[in-house]
Amino acid sequence: MTEQTKMRDIYEVPIDERDLLNMDVIHDYLRVTLGFPEHYGKNLSALADCLGDISEPTRLYVMRDATMDPDSDYAMQMDRLCMVLLRSARENPMLSVSINTVRWPSAG
Repeated sequence: MTEQTKMRDIYEVPIDERDLLNMDVIHDYLRVTLGFPEHYGKNLSALADCLGDISEPTRLYVMRDATMDPDSDYAMQMDRLCMVLLRSARENPMLSVSINTVRWPSAG
């Protein structure tokens, strides 16, 4: 845990959709990062169940790519994931979620 995280007494988890290129990768990342059990089902229902079990202050912050086609399959899957995250945060006082749409500068 970094000193910055210790000072806030909250575990912060970034979810950058540019780096996590599909739902399998996102589910694997969340399973490892949040300490979900090995038998985690890698679907939105299992995610909601595991997020409900979080017992330490945890903040998930999602960075959505403003340049992504909103009608793409991945963007729609991310929309559903974000809805599960937000609903879970309403139901679990140990969990908070921030979702931001970012327009990163182009390389070059």
